[in-house]
Amino acid sequence: MNVQMIGPIVAASATVGGIIFQVGKQSEKMDFIGLKVEAQEKKQYYNNQTICEIHEAVSTLKNDVSYIRDEVHEIKQFMRK
Repeated sequence: MNVQMIGPIVAASATVGGIIFQVGKQSEKMDFIGLKVEAQEKKQYYNNQTICEIHEAVSTLKNDVSYIRDEVHEIKQFMRK
């Protein structure tokens, strides 16, 4: 690659970066109109939080079922005596 090839690549990169920056600025301005652009991180955080809550509930149910199984086993042993 020589200098003549690198120049257009740098210019194209700067132009694309400028366009992305301007789109971001415009999305912030449109927030007060009612059009809100939410970041992917917020959605991912919400999904992770929901998954953690579901995991917690399943773990609790798993422990409860384990205790019930143990108690049923004890009752069966008591009745066999």
